[in-house]
Amino acid sequence: MNNDRFETLFHILSDRKFLEMEGLGNEVPYFIETYDIKTQEAEYLGIQALSKRLDSLGIPVAVFGLYDFIIQYFQKNNELQTLFEAEKTVDKSVFMEEMIKMLSIENLIVPEISAYAHEKDARLVFIYQAGEVYPFLRIHEILSTLQTKLADRPVIVFFPGTYTTTYNEGFQLSLFGTQSARYYRAFKLDDYLARRSK
Repeated sequence: MNNDRFETLFHILSDRKFLEMEGLGNEVPYFIETYDIKTQEAEYLGIQALSKRLDSLGIPVAVFGLYDFIIQYFQKNNELQTLFEAEKTVDKSVFMEEMIKMLSIENLIVPEISAYAHEKDARLVFIYQAGEVYPFLRIHEILSTLQTKLADRPVIVFFPGTYTTTYNEGFQLSLFGTQSARYYRAFKLDDYLARRSK
């Protein structure tokens, strides 16, 4: 785990100006924090430790693991074993289409994230496990839909890849450094710091 990085994240996320979303203008308070997939296990430990540290300061955090949610959702509906069996026999493209239908971003995922954030009265929302749910769920689609339901508190996505925000290359999310998609509404936390210091 990169302790220095998580220490920096703690200082950013616990800052009053950040929590009150100062310096964002009319932009949604969405942030991408990227990491190397090779360090994922340590990253997840760091996310949990960071959320507990913020909670202990009186800053409630809603930590939403996409993969954990999906597993629990299918377990609750007694469908998990059926899905495991279907994955072995059903054509991959058909299976993917059915999974995308069942895991509707608009009707299931986004309402669950929003409800959890409100239920916890969270001041911050962490979303992670983006790699485990690809290609059934894609972060840029989740954020595009979420911004109409949850824009009153900072949302931080921990993303295994890169987020490019340059004039030449535009705004590009690249999962594992290979699968790319455009998303332009989120900030990198580094960019937010630079913008605030101007």
